[in-house]
Parts: sequence; C-alpha cells; structure tokens
Amino acid sequence: MRIDGAGGCFDNRLYEVDIDVAWNIALLCVNEMGVTIDEQDDAVHQLHFHNKKKIMQLAMQALDEETVQVIMDSTKERLQIYNWKREDKEVNQFYELFEKKLTEYRAFILCPNCSAKISSLVKFCPECGCKVK
Repeated sequence: MRIDGAGGCFDNRLYEVDIDVAWNIALLCVNEMGVTIDEQDDAVHQLHFHNKKKIMQLAMQALDEETVQVIMDSTKERLQIYNWKREDKEVNQFYELFEKKLTEYRAFILCPNCSAKISSLVKFCPECGCKVK
C-alpha cells in the first residue's frame, strides 16, 4: 500500500524473509542512502533518519516466522498543502536498494562445512567439495 501526500510518501510492503535478515539488509540500504541516523532501536526494528530535505522513518514487523512487513515513511519538515509534485524519491530509493540486496542475499548460501559464501544453485561447495543439497 502506498500513500503519496503533501510533501511525503508512505509505503508498506510484505516480504518473505526472516525479520532479522530483513533488518540487517535495511540497515545496509539506509547506510548507502547517505542519510543521518537520528535514532535506531534494534529491539523493535525502528529507525529514524534524515537528509537535507526529508525526515524518514523505517519500521519492521514480523507477521510470522517467514514474513515481514516493511514500512517506510518520508516527509518534509513542513506539509505542503498545495504541492502536487511527487515526493517519493527516498522511499523508492530505499525499496530499490532493499529488493536488490534481498535478491543478492537469496542467491547465496553458506556452505554447511566451511562457511564459504556460495551460489544457492550448486550441489557441491566449490571451496571444500562438501555436498550442499
């Protein structure tokens, strides 16, 4: 669900991933966005941050063991009642980074024997030869 408002954007999405994995990926994404983190609460998966133009909030909630709800909200410091310009740049940037990193995460696994990062498609680890599947 996406809501574009006067000077901001709110977006709520569901992903099939463990909440701790999603949280770590989200923190990497926010770091790449070049923003300033104002408040980070890892216990409840909430983050408040800003750039020169926007105040942003990120929250996550586990819906079950494999599904997480990711909520991203971006607003200007002041509402712009008569502004019809789209203000979703930061929200789009976050979700593009998040989905790219989530795809990369899913493409690799750790070898159960040597812990090497390997493709999820291989049957044997190219590092140690251990059977993976």
